[in-house]
Amino acid sequence: MIELNFKIFATIRDFSIARELLNAGVTAFRVNSSHMEIGKLIEFLEEYQFHFYNIPLYIDLKGNKQRLRKDQRTVELIPGEKIVFATSESPEIKTLLVEPAVLKLLSPNMNVSLNDGKIKLKILDNDGNRAYAIVLKAGRVHGAKGINFEFLSDKNFRSFSLTEKDVEIISKTRDYPFVRYALSFVSSPEQIKNLRAISRRYVAAKIENYLDLDKLKEISSETDEIWFCRGDLGAHLGMRGLAKFYGEFVKSMRDFTCPVFMAGEVMEHMVDNPRPTRSEICHLYDLIEHGFSGIVLSNETVSGNFPIEVVKVVREVISGD
Repeated sequence: MIELNFKIFATIRDFSIARELLNAGVTAFRVNSSHMEIGKLIEFLEEYQFHFYNIPLYIDLKGNKQRLRKDQRTVELIPGEKIVFATSESPEIKTLLVEPAVLKLLSPNMNVSLNDGKIKLKILDNDGNRAYAIVLKAGRVHGAKGINFEFLSDKNFRSFSLTEKDVEIISKTRDYPFVRYALSFVSSPEQIKNLRAISRRYVAAKIENYLDLDKLKEISSETDEIWFCRGDLGAHLGMRGLAKFYGEFVKSMRDFTCPVFMAGEVMEHMVDNPRPTRSEICHLYDLIEHGFSGIVLSNETVSGNFPIEVVKVVREVISGD
């Protein structure tokens, strides 16, 4: 099997291994603007332009993706512990800091997950100032981590649009010729039209919550690429829901009018291990057979222990060498 057109995108936060990643087979880079001040992002782009001006760079835009606030202090959550979501710290109970718009979404009996489902909580009550929750699955929480609302319909996100920071990022980065944008939690073609009108750039639509197949087709006709983002989808839909949606999505890909990429934990085992699992290898082969145009590596390259090895393994599998 030879799939020379199968692309590998790698997430980076500096240039320490960027050249090695390219040599190993990476075809484009991604940077997450949620973890970078705008000034630092511009410095990053200036240096990128000097070294990699001919390599596409995707800038993740927050869009409808909700996160804990950046000033959230690191806290350890314990199973069965009661905590609150609020807009300001509470001295008597562990607090997870969110924006007012996010606080309004939290309703009793809703399951909420953080960090792509690694931490889970259940909302007990919301008095308008605080949302009280109990920890179901423990872990360490850091600032700016993503929040997912399990089984929340995309209609709940319609009031959100590009953030002020997104708009500022676009205005200051759109003139770099290598820049592309990846918009989080896309739920309508209008969001893509909006972004393209503002940016005049190449756009990838990140699918991170459930959408019906007709809506996906509409989005595919407006965007340059679709990314199927399993991390947030899994946290949002649950394991069974993710599997069902993935099956429906793959069957509908033949009707899409743009390339489709798989993102999120594609080679997660290799974050801490030098070799992939057999199931990861088989899944990678299946992605090619189903018609995916490539993969987006995240933790594997931005924080993993074997970033170069990951890319080499993927390249070996897709080329048959």
